[in-house]
Amino acid sequence: DYCLSPFKLGIPMVLDNVYYEFDRADLTEPSKKVLDFLVPIMEDNPEMEIELGAHTDNVGSDEYNLDLSNRRAQSCVDYLVSKGISASRLTSKGYGESMPIAPNTIGKGKKQKDNPAGRAKNRRTEFKVTKK
Repeated sequence: DYCLSPFKLGIPMVLDNVYYEFDRADLTEPSKKVLDFLVPIMEDNPEMEIELGAHTDNVGSDEYNLDLSNRRAQSCVDYLVSKGISASRLTSKGYGESMPIAPNTIGKGKKQKDNPAGRAKNRRTEFKVTKK
């Protein structure tokens, strides 16, 4: 799907199925397979530079989630470097819980309840092209 439409500068694209163990920044084997699709794209576009950005849900403190997301984004960069992509073409950025794409909770006030599906959507990794 990523290769069917042209990349636009600065527009994030979610990397579906990039998962981490709870409270960990290490990539799982299935996550590595998802990141592998970026390798030929980067090889075919030698001038392209990308940012890998990681996000968290709202469980934990803002400070902790920012640190965790930074470590997760860096693990994506480290993996791509291990596949031969120059580190100078890759940037990691952790956004913590600051940019949710779904509600972490449902309802208001005392009727507010956890929204596991929304929190799962917010725990994501994205990439965006910063230079073509």
